[in-house]
Amino acid sequence: MLCLALLACQKDPLPPVRNIETRPAPEFQMQDFAGTELSSASLKGKIVVLNFWATWAPGCSKEIPELIALQKKYQDRVRFVGIALGEQTAADASVLARQFGMNYPSAVAPSEFHRNFGGIDAIPSTFVIDPQWNLVNRYTGRISVQDLSAELDYMLFQAKQAQKNP
Repeated sequence: MLCLALLACQKDPLPPVRNIETRPAPEFQMQDFAGTELSSASLKGKIVVLNFWATWAPGCSKEIPELIALQKKYQDRVRFVGIALGEQTAADASVLARQFGMNYPSAVAPSEFHRNFGGIDAIPSTFVIDPQWNLVNRYTGRISVQDLSAELDYMLFQAKQAQKNP
């Protein structure tokens, strides 16, 4: 009885604060550090968290373990992708990704890649992409795990509602 009462009091997740206008996300195709093809085509249909990071940025070394934990939490429901900045540091980025035990694909992209996302003015920077391949949010600087989790929970709830009420 108590369980039913608690479930009745549960509220739907609140919509996140969005700080960009929704627009189509850039298409891409590249190889990740494992040599596997990583493309927008293979990610469509899922919620994607695209994180721009750098080996030299202290905030990234604090944020990457949090993203690893979030990938574990959301498993197949959300795809995390890391994009290391600085083509000259590709070898260092690959080593760092292995040291952290990244459980999501990561790659180095050419400098024009980040310009397709509107430029990166702080490292780390994170974009949220919906299943229809639209940019829906941007986090500049180190993310709040709570804010990102709340946003992902909201998006997953919305997707579930859309399936129930086509």
